[in-house]
Amino acid sequence: MSANVAPRLFAARACAWGLLVAGWIGLGGLALRLAPSLAVGFSLVALWLLALGAAATVATRGDLRRWSRALALAAAAVLTIAGVLATVRGGGLAALLPALIGWAALTALASGVVRSLRLAQAARPAPPIAAAALGALCAGVALGDLGDLPALAERLAAVVAAAALALALLQRGIDIPARALGCRAGLFDCSLPAWPAGAWRDLRQWPALLAGLAMLPMMAALPLMVDWCRADAIAPQTTVLTHLAAMFGPALLLRRSIARWSPFALSGACAALLAGGAALVAWAPAPFDWLGLAVAHGAAWSMAWSGALWAPQRRARQGSSPLHAAAGYALLTIGVGVITERLGASGVAAVHLVLASGAVAAWLGAAPHTLLARAQRDAPLIRRLP
Repeated sequence: MSANVAPRLFAARACAWGLLVAGWIGLGGLALRLAPSLAVGFSLVALWLLALGAAATVATRGDLRRWSRALALAAAAVLTIAGVLATVRGGGLAALLPALIGWAALTALASGVVRSLRLAQAARPAPPIAAAALGALCAGVALGDLGDLPALAERLAAVVAAAALALALLQRGIDIPARALGCRAGLFDCSLPAWPAGAWRDLRQWPALLAGLAMLPMMAALPLMVDWCRADAIAPQTTVLTHLAAMFGPALLLRRSIARWSPFALSGACAALLAGGAALVAWAPAPFDWLGLAVAHGAAWSMAWSGALWAPQRRARQGSSPLHAAAGYALLTIGVGVITERLGASGVAAVHLVLASGAVAAWLGAAPHTLLARAQRDAPLIRRLP
């Protein structure tokens, strides 16, 4: 069965990541354009993140069987499609709220399908970098122009219907085994960026941690960035696909070699990319300011994510709750929304400047200790040289 499960697992992972990316950007586009203020729009995105974490605590448990999950997939898809379509047909924000809840439940259920298929394999599969990249590419193509709300709603409904049907078919004949009822991060079967709580006590890991957090303001503000780039004759889909390519391209290129990187080297790369993006958004002419930020900080996230996938010691502990992480992400998203409402584009830039400054300062602060430890480790080898 293991050989037959592998392609199904790949497809399920692609569906799950496609739902995550399309939901985050597409629902965010609807929320930011329909909400009475930017702070409210960002708060709706935060609500979706919180609902996603809450749903993941239930939908990824080991006691949900395939028929129960298939019915739940259908119900979540119907709720989401009805809400999304009603949003642009006079329903407004009142219709968007059930769509947010339904999409969050659907994405969490997709994570449960991924987990059941992985546990059905005899061998542990490789990290889902290629599948995630394919899902993100499909989502970026399907999103199209975020400014055309009626067409966007129809495309989002089509994405939901296709993903729900595919996931229901992919899980046929598969039940989660009795073993391994826990999961390190719950959502996406432990393939999202997640770090041990103690990582914040190690300055070497700060740049990678901050690179992971950089996607919160980036993804939440991406519909706004699309509009800012549109003013400089950059097609909306070009901005979205450029950002997604930066998020997954480096992970694809370095998916083998990055496993050998030390935490200090990985953090150095993340700090350099964050600093480069901050410099571009501060001083580069339009449209290279926002496009440069999207590429540099997307690549920094890609490095941090890929490094965490390949190095178990860089990941969060077994059984950690996705709801706790989602609550933190939601609060940060609300904070970014308040800053953006008050300062506009300068507020988004300021958030990324703070992330970059923190990453560079942490890396420079850890450098002397790390280099000294390395010199002490290598000293006996040097003394034995002729």
